[in-house]
Amino acid sequence: MKKIAFLVVITFVLLISGCSEDVEIEGPFIGGTDGLEISFVDGAPISQFTANSDVPIKIGLKNKGEYDLPENSVEVALYGLAMSDFSLSSDYVSVVPGILGTKKGLIGEGAQVNVDMGIINYQGSVSGEYINPTLHARVCYPYRTEAAVTACISSSEIVEGGGESVCVLGEERINSQRVSSSPIQITSFVEEVYGIDEVKFNMEVENKGFGDVYMDDFSCESLGDTIVKANKANKIHFRVIPEDVSCVSFDGIEGNEGYLKLTAGTKTLRCTMPVENTGANYQREITVFLDFEYVQSMSKLLKILQS
Repeated sequence: MKKIAFLVVITFVLLISGCSEDVEIEGPFIGGTDGLEISFVDGAPISQFTANSDVPIKIGLKNKGEYDLPENSVEVALYGLAMSDFSLSSDYVSVVPGILGTKKGLIGEGAQVNVDMGIINYQGSVSGEYINPTLHARVCYPYRTEAAVTACISSSEIVEGGGESVCVLGEERINSQRVSSSPIQITSFVEEVYGIDEVKFNMEVENKGFGDVYMDDFSCESLGDTIVKANKANKIHFRVIPEDVSCVSFDGIEGNEGYLKLTAGTKTLRCTMPVENTGANYQREITVFLDFEYVQSMSKLLKILQS
């Protein structure tokens, strides 16, 4: 009987321990770091062909993130070669249809489109048996990151006044389902008391993709303008709801929306919000939108034989 009683106690302790483990609260998003995926369509171009041959080029675009790309918002261009020698253009091609993203519980995979980039026809000389030029492609597109956070709201006035605690201040609020899939991510959201009657939010924003980020009004054609490019690089528009949240922009302006600037791919956005003293701390839903232009590139090695 003593052994049986001992086993029952151990089982009970294990059950209690299991119940006390942190459980990731489900959020409204699939999550991830994907945005628009870019690739050369299979066989367009083929990897090997002879000079003076007509070879089509097509770029495949698949929206693997959770933002719907509007019509005519995506641009694609070829570069990296003496384009006239290959009968190609370096002009940007606008993608007419919108490209829907994924939606949790609704759309399992985002939409995909193929973009016709013309015909490559190399009419130059081939030294030896073949040459190995590298064809590059670039895509520019607007994207948005959305985060939905349940924050714990408290102040020094509530804490020092012995107010009731209904939530724990200072815990990490971000998990994989609290931020939409996008190359720009909010990787941390933590609160702390600030002054007598305010709470501070510290949000870590990071570029988790493989491309470059620019201000949301950036134009792809400006990549050749070093002054404009430098002025727009790494700047992301933020908007925080509710509107009584006040954040500090990179230029020192305060408000619930503005611009942050990444340094080495990351930035901590600091915001404050007034706290109502109800005699206890409380929870409040915070929504964050990040808008930006994203630029990605890729390349393909070609083998062009003598004709």
